[in-house]
Amino acid sequence: MPYILQLDSSADVYSSVSRQLTSEFAQRWAAAAPGREIRHRDLHARPLPHLPTNTVHFTAERRPENGVAPASEIAELQRELIEELSGAAGVVIGAPMYNFSLPSTLKAWVDYVHVIGATSPANEGITPLLGKPVTAVSARATPTGADVEADFVLGPLYAILGGFMSMDVTGFVVHSEPPASPGDFHRPVDDVRRELLDHADSWQ
Repeated sequence: MPYILQLDSSADVYSSVSRQLTSEFAQRWAAAAPGREIRHRDLHARPLPHLPTNTVHFTAERRPENGVAPASEIAELQRELIEELSGAAGVVIGAPMYNFSLPSTLKAWVDYVHVIGATSPANEGITPLLGKPVTAVSARATPTGADVEADFVLGPLYAILGGFMSMDVTGFVVHSEPPASPGDFHRPVDDVRRELLDHADSWQ
């Protein structure tokens, strides 16, 4: 059955805006046709181990010389994560801003699925995930610039998932608090919710 992969990384499990919006997005997509499912991976509740060796970032034949091969359980975890991503009809990611960056739990997931020789680089024609839709929702209170592709949180997702892995990334910034000063770039929750649900409908 087709499924959407919902990834959450907020440490706020009770009132997280990103969790709320990823859930609504996934449910909207799943309800649009019979047989659709949601596979939810909570990267905060069940954090992935950070990379124990840099060789996890490469296929065996492209590992750096003298690199330490990953343990079998790490290789199996990576296989599971890539298989889950590859099988998904699309991905929705909750990516709150923590200290002007991604949560480390989400970064760990990216580190496991971005594998030179397997899921990238696109400029070498390695594009097994070509065009797979990814919607990333980045919640924060801090006013930041309006360019989502250069955003502290969304920028790396555009660069890695989009640029290197050839996925079709769309990012949304949402602010959970009022603007700090007049004229600040500010995206209230209700406005972003409407845009997100419209975007979910476009995945049909």
